[in-house]
Amino acid sequence: MFGKNKPKIEKEKFHDHETLVIPEVFYGGQDPYIYQRHEDKKNLEDIKQPEKNKKPLKKAPPRTPVNKSARKKFWIFSIIIFLLVSGLISWYYINDYNKTKAKLIAQNNKNSANTNNNSQQNNTNNQVVTTVPTSTVQSTTTEQLATTTPSLENLFLEFPPILTLDISDIDSDSLTDIEEEIFDTDSGTWDSDGDNYYDGQEIYNLYNPKGKAPVKLIDSGLIKEYVNPNLGYRLYYPSSWQKGAVDSAETQVLFTASTGEYVEVRFFKKEQGQSLLDWFSRYAEGQNYSDLSSFKNRFDEIAMIRKDSLTAYFEGDNYIYTIIYHTKDRGPVFYRHVMQVIYQSFRLPSTTTSLPEQVTYPSVLENTNQNITDTINISLPNISTTNTENNR
Repeated sequence: MFGKNKPKIEKEKFHDHETLVIPEVFYGGQDPYIYQRHEDKKNLEDIKQPEKNKKPLKKAPPRTPVNKSARKKFWIFSIIIFLLVSGLISWYYINDYNKTKAKLIAQNNKNSANTNNNSQQNNTNNQVVTTVPTSTVQSTTTEQLATTTPSLENLFLEFPPILTLDISDIDSDSLTDIEEEIFDTDSGTWDSDGDNYYDGQEIYNLYNPKGKAPVKLIDSGLIKEYVNPNLGYRLYYPSSWQKGAVDSAETQVLFTASTGEYVEVRFFKKEQGQSLLDWFSRYAEGQNYSDLSSFKNRFDEIAMIRKDSLTAYFEGDNYIYTIIYHTKDRGPVFYRHVMQVIYQSFRLPSTTTSLPEQVTYPSVLENTNQNITDTINISLPNISTTNTENNR
């Protein structure tokens, strides 16, 4: 049994199916071709070895570096050109303005010269001699004033509105409380000096409310007298106020309070044959002549006073004088009675009238049945009470 040879079984008959065998290419580290990515390899070969007929890519031209120095020079040049053009334009307009102004000045001078020549010729033909008021201050300057007075063509006057209300007056003495400080009177006392004349009455008539009659206001040190250096007109103003001239000829003078309110005094040369009414109608713009009333002040000077006592006009032989009160605001009025002192004391150069002496209140009337008001009106004809009563 053991020695017998077993019969050989053929492969084909032993296996029921075909056996898969690993290809020989995998043995010995060989690289199988079938598992390679042939397309990628082909592309890599194309990149490494480009075809001869393929055109090479064009390189971008190199950028030129920016020249910062040239740019800076361009801007500097542009600014210089702009400044030059602006300067030329400004010079053109300024030069044109100066030429126009020079022509206007020359034309005004020519017209003024023609007017003076015509007036001189008329005076020669008619043989009329115009007399200028003489002044005890400066008579020689008065004769030359006609050439320095501004032309009425350039006249401009500013008027305050008609104001009738004053600030407080505690003691009802016709002086506002702030005016009591100016004249150093008692704001709580109707008659500070006890002479039976109330404070506002004495101020209005230019007497001293701090001293028993007879005492003048100018002697009290509370006011000063202004004398115009050209025409010689005179007036009183408070010592605590500031005086200032607008021009060298002092044709316009301002008397100013610490509160900012002020009184303006001006004079204007009259045209030949011109009256105050003619002048007023032509130059008092916005004012009504019906608001004025005739008035004689303490030195017998005739004036036209506006009904609120804030504007006064005096007429001389050759000049018109205006006194205008200017408020800081549109009322109430602080210094209406100071304004009255100014126009009550106004005097033309030719005026020689003196202020009447204040009459002492007579003691014999103490035993009579007359009241104080009647006593003042009867015994003291130089004391005015009408205007002060209206302003109380």
